[in-house]
Amino acid sequence: RAEVTCRAFVMGASEGESMSSLPGEWEGHLQRGLDHLESAHLLRHTRKSDEMSACFGSNDYLGLAQRRTAAATTSSFRCPERRGSILVSGYSAAHEDLEEKILELKSLAGCPGACAVLFPSGFAANLSVGMALCSVHAGQNPSQRIHVYSDELNHASIIDGIRFAKAMKGSRNNLFLHVYKHNDVKDLERQLQNASGSDTGSLSVVFSESVFSMDGDICDLRGIAQLKQDHKFLLVLDEAHATLVMGDRGGGVAQALGLSHEVDLAVGTLSKAVGSFGGFAVARSGLLRSILLNKGRPVIYSTALPSALVREALTNIDIGMGEQGSAMREKLRKNVRFLTKALAERGFICGEGGGKGAQLMSPIIPVAMPSEQFALRTSSHLWEKHGIFVPAIRPPTVPTSRLRIAVLATHSLKELLLLADALTETRSAVNEHARL
Repeated sequence: RAEVTCRAFVMGASEGESMSSLPGEWEGHLQRGLDHLESAHLLRHTRKSDEMSACFGSNDYLGLAQRRTAAATTSSFRCPERRGSILVSGYSAAHEDLEEKILELKSLAGCPGACAVLFPSGFAANLSVGMALCSVHAGQNPSQRIHVYSDELNHASIIDGIRFAKAMKGSRNNLFLHVYKHNDVKDLERQLQNASGSDTGSLSVVFSESVFSMDGDICDLRGIAQLKQDHKFLLVLDEAHATLVMGDRGGGVAQALGLSHEVDLAVGTLSKAVGSFGGFAVARSGLLRSILLNKGRPVIYSTALPSALVREALTNIDIGMGEQGSAMREKLRKNVRFLTKALAERGFICGEGGGKGAQLMSPIIPVAMPSEQFALRTSSHLWEKHGIFVPAIRPPTVPTSRLRIAVLATHSLKELLLLADALTETRSAVNEHARL
């Protein structure tokens, strides 16, 4: 099965293109940084702690993470929970299995060059990606210019990763940030053209979410992918809200559109639809994984995911990729369609959450509010009068206030109808309060 999915992936790439090759001069740029680390004996890599006969690199000082039943054997005690970063003692066979499972989820198992790496959270993953890719590191050309293109509604973790990169030594004058209009491929193209025409020899990287977390709309991935033909940029796609939600097996928006081969680095989380905790990145090249492990400070200096959460993620991804997961996604889409229709019939103005087509249906439905105060009062009234929680999202998180409804596959149609009716009553009550 892995061979079939891999073949499908490679067929999407241009003829003669290696699966692990990176656009433009990125490959040489990253390799120079890693070569410098290796020559200085500073290159980091993961090592499975299960294979250690004894470990003296853990921070589990009292041994509480290693607690076993009275029947536990000495040998089982020597394969305990290691509390350290994945580069010291926190990487185990279970962590490696989860990385392989994520590749399978993305239909990349067995593909040359494809690899994954785990992070303590999705936020940490985006911070690490920004710091690793948007900075000029030792061994790389000190005058190398990097142009970063970011959607104006990208998640705070993406923004902060770029900001941290800008603040790092040697990068302040080398990084040029371009914020393009939300989901506007034409504006992105214009900015790419302007930079490439005046700055030859520079590197470019584009950041976008696949499903935008506060609006629920889906990025124009086809349009962005077309731009890669003329502009050799690295594409980083945050699939946090699409993982296990979209695609025939839950691999995300890129999988659903057959565009996985256009994504150089896909970021995701294990804390949302996967139902566990942590983050991950899937790279089309081992160079990308290595640069993240060596220059992504949040993964270098954070304790690795506990093995219990890793095993939970493995189990849940298996469920999500199977028939049960397909049934859950179909139920989720049915719920989104039902609630969107019910809200529209009651005169509510909703955003683009809901998506386009059977495979691209977002569970995030934003309901526009006229002001911050109105949003807060609506959210409070829903909770106090109806026992329904819908969060009010306000600036600076979003440009305009809204209620953010997150639809679940486990919601019953009765619950969804209850929400629609409660919103209608709440709107009247809050409007009446405003007139007093």
